[in-house]
Amino acid sequence: MNRLSERLLHIAEQVHAGQTLADVGCDHGYLPIRLVQEGRMQRAIAMDINEGPLQRALEHIEREALGAYIQTRQSDGLEKLCPGEADAVIIAGMGGNLTIDILTRGEAVVHELEQLILEPQSELAAVRAFLRKNDYFIEAEDLVLEDGKYYPILRVLPKKSSDVAEFLGESGLPLAVLDAYGHRLLAEHHPVLLSFLQKEKKQCEQIMAGLPAEDTETERIAQRRAELMEQLVRNQTAMAYINR
Repeated sequence: MNRLSERLLHIAEQVHAGQTLADVGCDHGYLPIRLVQEGRMQRAIAMDINEGPLQRALEHIEREALGAYIQTRQSDGLEKLCPGEADAVIIAGMGGNLTIDILTRGEAVVHELEQLILEPQSELAAVRAFLRKNDYFIEAEDLVLEDGKYYPILRVLPKKSSDVAEFLGESGLPLAVLDAYGHRLLAEHHPVLLSFLQKEKKQCEQIMAGLPAEDTETERIAQRRAELMEQLVRNQTAMAYINR
């Protein structure tokens, strides 16, 4: 059995037992292999837009003698997956805007799913705002630190309204803070989130210290300074909530 990285292990842990998994951007195919081997999925479809990753995945599938249970399929996002063909989808290792694009273009497929596991590697606030506005329920969220990088992992239920508004009222936190850091992580006072906030604060302060003096800055630099100040306010608001 292939040894999964910490990030992939945490992604796998978010998957509930089901019938058929589709892994979008499957890379080496390790996740569908592990989930089928453990019996949490009966079948899987390893999907990627590029032929190279699919060939690597196929080699690993054949090495584990799982060719009867896992197929490979070249696909741009969910394009080659039919509605109802899978009950679970993983979209991991992609930028947030690409994740949103895949969900939008594959709406017919997504609305037939029982579960959706997302691991966007950028534009997290945009992803959370998209889910909140489009009837996706974030059932669970995790944050993993691996090799100095932070990876958020969301288990999402389609066709179920978000409960962010409820937590918004209970916590008193601004919506921008919930989108930036995740209401599940904040509610759990997640220890890795605290580590992330501490690192983010330090980075913002270092960048601001390197900016030109305010009386000599250009309009672009002034805008950047304002953005960093907004980020720091969000950061300190979230940190105060976790530490209270």
